[in-house]
Amino acid sequence: MGYDSIRIERERSSFVVTVCDPEIVKSNRSSDRSDSPAPWKDPNVEYKFETKEATLAFLDKAMDIALPPDTYTSAFDKLAKEAGGTPDE
Repeated sequence: MGYDSIRIERERSSFVVTVCDPEIVKSNRSSDRSDSPAPWKDPNVEYKFETKEATLAFLDKAMDIALPPDTYTSAFDKLAKEAGGTPDE
């Protein structure tokens, strides 16, 4: 499972939502650069919900955290505009 992702799986009568936690990703990256690195932690965390409604309520709030806007696209769009180009859609 990649970064910036959400996965929903059906598990009998419940739903399991796996999200990539950006704070854990950030911590893992900063640990890679320090003299005393902390142990690596899997950023993909799972939550179990008994109903579709509870699952959707969680997703409604979690999507903006787990799926941030594509900062690379906006950065490249700005560079392209400065160079006289336009996004090819």
